[in-house]
Amino acid sequence: MTLICAFFFYSNAYTQITANATLNPDRIETGDTFLLRILVSGTKVEPRQVDFSTWKSIPVAPVQVWQTRWSRSGAQWVQQFTLIAFDSAEMELPALTVYFHIGEPARTNTMHLTVMPTPGTADPTDIETIRDIQRTPDAWTDYWPWMAAAAALLVLIIWYMQRKKPKRIQVVLPLQPILPDIPAHEQALQKLRVLEEEKMWKKGDLKEYYAQLSLILREYLQQRYGILALESTTIEITAMLKATSFPKMFNKVLQELLTASDMVKYAQSQPADNLHQKALENTRSLVQQTV
Repeated sequence: MTLICAFFFYSNAYTQITANATLNPDRIETGDTFLLRILVSGTKVEPRQVDFSTWKSIPVAPVQVWQTRWSRSGAQWVQQFTLIAFDSAEMELPALTVYFHIGEPARTNTMHLTVMPTPGTADPTDIETIRDIQRTPDAWTDYWPWMAAAAALLVLIIWYMQRKKPKRIQVVLPLQPILPDIPAHEQALQKLRVLEEEKMWKKGDLKEYYAQLSLILREYLQQRYGILALESTTIEITAMLKATSFPKMFNKVLQELLTASDMVKYAQSQPADNLHQKALENTRSLVQQTV
């Protein structure tokens, strides 16, 4: 399982990130607006910004008048810029650099733009009406970060109010004398005797047998050393026991017992027949020696 997770992690981390830029249209007249569209593929993380510094060396480079936020379109990130050109020219626009919050930047392709002079006329009445700047309408996806932040804030407020509610104190009066609790080691040894008499491994119920064995051992550790063994992993249990009086000499035996149970329960492992009884005996010995 660890190898599979590592494979997916590294495959995602080293996915090739590409950036592509297109002009629509790529032939305009002076004073016309047009769209520059940036498409970024190969990443699930929203890009940070597009750097236009490579265009500063072009005296007649287009001027940016509007831009949208980054949005998802399928497997790509998309951002659009509205540009305007005031001088006629044939321009080879250098590649733009797209920066990310983490990782190396990506460069787009170069672009060719043709800006033709607006035809003149001697008749003042024949002058074309000045056109307004075309802006791309906003989409609801442009505001999803604000929506997510508002939802998170609402959840935080509800959680805080729930914590501030006064808790009701329930008083339970015993109807009969309370018997002394059975010590943790006696409970564990009694359950091990029952489990040994059932001999589940001989009936083919290995998964249930190791699940019961692991549960008895975890309950004992939780009651004996005051750790959350029932809801913790094998690694977490061994780490928590370091802060208790649990003898270090039994760390290896404990880890082998818990790991063997985990392998049978989750990885469908099949231990040798002579190891089933031995696992129970090792568990009993660990309990008896840590009383």
